[in-house]
Amino acid sequence: MVTERANCTFYETIKLICINWFQRAKVLQKMKVENEKIERKTLADSGEKIVQYLKDLSPEVLEVQNTDSVEILGMVTGSYNINFHVRVDKKEFVFRINIDQQSGLSNQIEYEFMVMKFLESHHIAPKAYYFDDSQERFDYPVMIEEYLEGPVLSLETEKNISEVISKVAELLVRLHSLEPGDRPFITWRDPLTDTYELARSDLIGYEAKRSPEKKIISLAKKVLVKTEEVMLQHRHLFHADSLNHTDLCFGNFINMAQGLRLIDWEKPRVDDCSYDICCFLSEPAELYNSTRVLNSEERENFLDTYARLSGKNPDHLMEKVKVREPLVSLHWVLWGATMLCDLKDRHTSPELLEAHEEKTARYERIADPDNIEKLLEYY
Repeated sequence: MVTERANCTFYETIKLICINWFQRAKVLQKMKVENEKIERKTLADSGEKIVQYLKDLSPEVLEVQNTDSVEILGMVTGSYNINFHVRVDKKEFVFRINIDQQSGLSNQIEYEFMVMKFLESHHIAPKAYYFDDSQERFDYPVMIEEYLEGPVLSLETEKNISEVISKVAELLVRLHSLEPGDRPFITWRDPLTDTYELARSDLIGYEAKRSPEKKIISLAKKVLVKTEEVMLQHRHLFHADSLNHTDLCFGNFINMAQGLRLIDWEKPRVDDCSYDICCFLSEPAELYNSTRVLNSEERENFLDTYARLSGKNPDHLMEKVKVREPLVSLHWVLWGATMLCDLKDRHTSPELLEAHEEKTARYERIADPDNIEKLLEYY
């Protein structure tokens, strides 16, 4: 009798689990359908507002004959922006709504616009046409920039990685050779120390989350301690002498017929060129867009090409990368881990929630504690 009751209880439990799972699946599917309806409505509402906004602009702003003909061709949601692909008088643009910002600036969109205007004649970035941070017509600042035709770079699909590496090195040398002058760009005057402080600030922010991973915290602290031991010996190698993009994941390179271009100029600054180099070589940064990373030969080829084109001493360049790359990579790991916490703790901006949920696998690749273990091998 006891056995029968036990079996009955077991099967009833399994039945309840199945029923609950089925009901939950139905609820989730219903929620998905409702979210899709909301997204379509949001897209339609935003599209109508954008069309009217563009029609109200002076044609001279966009360098077109008139703004009578406006089309919304598509929408892509990034980590911090919603980007609409639009056509005005047969000319294509990106209409970007800046939901969140990562520069810490109150005038984020104005700063980005200023940097892109500085780069306008150098075939490095999209042309910026207009920005509006009044928030009178939209709830967030907006910017209109050139639409770049071409695929993003990908380690998984590029057939000739050595050619891609050479193109990236050439583009970065051109960027880093520009003279910032007295323009009010953000400047890291003590680049190595400032990179350490960035990673330390990332860790403090991550620890303050509701659901941080203890192993990530422990390993990150070890990297910071190891860095402290070598900082004093190497600080003198780093100089704030060039404009850096600072977010060189492969997805920010557009491979146009006219050559490579860089997008997403949200947080550029004057820094030592090694920051961009370390970012491009960082495995966690590479893992954001790919399951594959550059191998040792490809890394060496990139550094050799950059040194040759820039005239910099390859040994000095390698020394700076060895010291700084662990901190840049740690920044990426902690960023990915923070994104996961925000999703889990429901702190993600509602407008960007679906895009971040779709990037969960990327964040998990970046935030793998094994990535920090590898950094400790540098010391």
